[in-house]
Amino acid sequence: MDVLGDLVSPERGDDRLWIHRPGPRSRSWSGEQFRVDAWKASNLLRHYGVREGATVGLLDGDGPPDPQALIALFGAWTLGGTVRPNPVDMDGVDVVVGPTDALDGRDLPPGCKAMGFGRPPDDPTVAHFEGERWSENPVPFPADVKPSDRALRTDDGEYTHAELLADGEQASEKFGLGADDIVALRASLSDAGAVVAGVLAPLLSGATITLGDEATITVTGDDGTATVSR
Repeated sequence: MDVLGDLVSPERGDDRLWIHRPGPRSRSWSGEQFRVDAWKASNLLRHYGVREGATVGLLDGDGPPDPQALIALFGAWTLGGTVRPNPVDMDGVDVVVGPTDALDGRDLPPGCKAMGFGRPPDDPTVAHFEGERWSENPVPFPADVKPSDRALRTDDGEYTHAELLADGEQASEKFGLGADDIVALRASLSDAGAVVAGVLAPLLSGATITLGDEATITVTGDDGTATVSR
């Protein structure tokens, strides 16, 4: 596995549970369903200008991310875009994806496009992430993404595809993750450690990511630092 888009490559799609969101809006994604949504998101983001060197601002708040944020994360990565979770300002951001409530009426720099998930946006300049994604083709777009390309930018630094994959493998081995584990992601994607331990390590090991409480591994966030406990 060379780049982060390989995690949602066609051959990895299967019926195993990858992501579960409990509660009133309960929904689950199998590997096949998440892969399809990620590639549809990729093609949608491409129409809005995301490609190698582009920057995607991803709003997920302070707590567990919405599953749609995870879909957008991989959609951007498969195109070679750099993701900036919860940017303080939008300077240099080409496309911003986040909850519709966080985008309606928000001032954006010239040329920055906005996509909202959740309820359909009232603002006609904000695209509906799920609604427009639905009709996209779930076929991978041939993007030239290299392991050395930057994939994630946080307040703590910048990380390449190769670095994040290596860190995800190390986290999976360190915590002994396997297909029977359920990893509760309760930290924001603003912390690179949460991305590594709460997203990449489970997907690399075959574990399930839950955005609820029932779990064998928990990834929490405190003052910008991800904490992992079993």
